[in-house]
Amino acid sequence: MSTDMIVVYIGVGLYFAAMLAVGYVVKSKIKSAEAYLVAGRSFSLLQNAPALTACFLGGSLVLSLPGLVYGMGVWNDGAMWGGAISLGGCICLLLSGFFYMPKLWRLKLLSLGDFFYLRFGKTTGFIVSIITVLTFVFWVAVQILVFAKICTVFLNWPLVTSAIVGTIIITTYTTMGGLWAVMATDAIQVLLVSLGVVILFPVALGMIGGWDVLVTSIPADRTQVIPAMDAGGEVWLAWLACWAIIGIGGIVSPDLMQRAFAAKTPAVARNSALVACVVKIVLSIIMIGIAFVGYIMVQDGIIAEESLHGDMELIVPVMVRDFLPLPIMIIFVGACLSAVMGAASSAMLALSGMMSKNIIKDVIKPDITDKQLLFSSRICVVTFAVMSLGAALSLKYVNLLLAFGFDLIMSSLLACMTLGMFWKKANSYGAIAGIIAGALVRIIPSGIANGFTLEGICSSAPGWYIYTLLGPVVAFIVTWIVSLATQKQCPSNEYGFHFDENDTPIVKEV
Repeated sequence: MSTDMIVVYIGVGLYFAAMLAVGYVVKSKIKSAEAYLVAGRSFSLLQNAPALTACFLGGSLVLSLPGLVYGMGVWNDGAMWGGAISLGGCICLLLSGFFYMPKLWRLKLLSLGDFFYLRFGKTTGFIVSIITVLTFVFWVAVQILVFAKICTVFLNWPLVTSAIVGTIIITTYTTMGGLWAVMATDAIQVLLVSLGVVILFPVALGMIGGWDVLVTSIPADRTQVIPAMDAGGEVWLAWLACWAIIGIGGIVSPDLMQRAFAAKTPAVARNSALVACVVKIVLSIIMIGIAFVGYIMVQDGIIAEESLHGDMELIVPVMVRDFLPLPIMIIFVGACLSAVMGAASSAMLALSGMMSKNIIKDVIKPDITDKQLLFSSRICVVTFAVMSLGAALSLKYVNLLLAFGFDLIMSSLLACMTLGMFWKKANSYGAIAGIIAGALVRIIPSGIANGFTLEGICSSAPGWYIYTLLGPVVAFIVTWIVSLATQKQCPSNEYGFHFDENDTPIVKEV
């Protein structure tokens, strides 16, 4: 083994040790399920903003965005796809911060599933929890795959070994320290990602001859942000749907909202989302520039296309491995791995909260004690880690499932959540009807048109954008109509609460 590789191993090993040490140190803070799942609702802006930022700095920023931009551009009329899907996270943070997080924070929830349980009752809460849990297992699986890809490039580990090591480390410090551990490491992760990206861009830019070479060499279609005016209605619909998948579908992300619940006040939750949005925009722009530089390097033969092994997401890791000085390479490896681990750990914890609180406690064993709930939450973290590892290693189309997962929760759950928060007459009958209608509209027509396979219904099948946009519209309409039609049978305030004009939840006395 070369001296350089030994240094890389030492650097990465020290970082892994630091993550585990953080989990062990903060373990003493965990005395209740509330402390474990939402960190005691005690985080300031300086603590909460990095936590929300880290939600969108995983594989999306370090591999997916530059890979899509390298392969297709920011937007590609021909492929009707591009890096815009990753940029949708900026829209999600803005919408969530302004309209959703402050209202939800006031409910003192332990998980996003609690909202549906309180607002619409046990049945709706159970349905939402099952849909979300099954969907977001694949989000964790994608992060595990990203972790494994990075390790195969920089550490020369086999893919399976890399995935297992990553899963063990993420699960260990998340199980020990809960959201305290996740959020305590978020600041480190955001700092490392930002540092790595900021250093990489000027170094890579200098290697191709500077800014003028970049501007003159990159094809115009790679820098396209919106469709051509004469592109046709289908392309424009696909463009809107591409932005919407994460930009709107991400609002129903359990890990995003769970981090917001950890804020000290509603204002902290809102402002943290705005800060995270700004950081996400800045880093995304820089990463797009890095992807453009990588494209020029491949076209000019500086990077052999064969070194990517047909995987466009490897463009940035290969650039770092082959051309950057060792200290910068180690920083970037740490940045990539830290971002991925942060995204995976927060998602596992959010799923744990929904499973332990909204399924085990609310449905299966209502008399569970707080100590038992805490234990169940930790067991659920391990369970979801194993499930996600299995998905990462066995399913060929995990990334398609991830995109389809956001697509599906937008179609099925967004209307239920939004109308439940902003419309007093929404009731449980309307919520369930809307969830079912939205899911069916997203799945059935695409399955009939393209076949009931993953490729047939996912977000890359022919006509996918029609079903993506139609699903949530139908869900809103059905929820509205059914709620109005069933007010006598099921009053809108039968369960839980509604919000008054000051966004204060008015809880029904039972």
